Amino acid sequence: MNSKLVGAALAAWIVLEILAFALVVRAIGLLAAIALAIGASLLGLADVRRLLDFLRTRVAAKAKGESAADADGAMLDGALQALGSILLILPGFASDFVGLALKSPSVRQSLAQRLRSRAKTGDPRLIDLDPREWRREARRPRRSVAK
Repeated sequence: MNSKLVGAALAAWIVLEILAFALVVRAIGLLAAIALAIGASLLGLADVRRLLDFLRTRVAAKAKGESAADADGAMLDGALQALGSILLILPGFASDFVGLALKSPSVRQSLAQRLRSRAKTGDPRLIDLDPREWRREARRPRRSVAK
């Protein structure tokens, strides 16, 4: 990615956070806005432990041989929940809004479907196999081409 693009996106996000904070302060007052921001961060921190436990059980289930599609779907859902928790922990109301949206199962499901559809439209020459669907074969020596 272009570093100027990343810098511009970061600057836009910071400006958005400042504007959101100013709007919330104007609507409910400074002390209430600060209390709301601290509450959202605490909510995100409380959710992180639950998500770590969930991810540990999913990884263990995948290691035991559960179907890869079910485990991968649960991992993507867990990753989106974790991203929501991280966004709640970060200061700012714009990130809190996105983090709360990611806590909604319908939003996560819709986002996961979009991510999966983008992933499936990758390189048509790529064949992705489950580990049980392939095996290694002995390499054959290459033939030299006579000139």
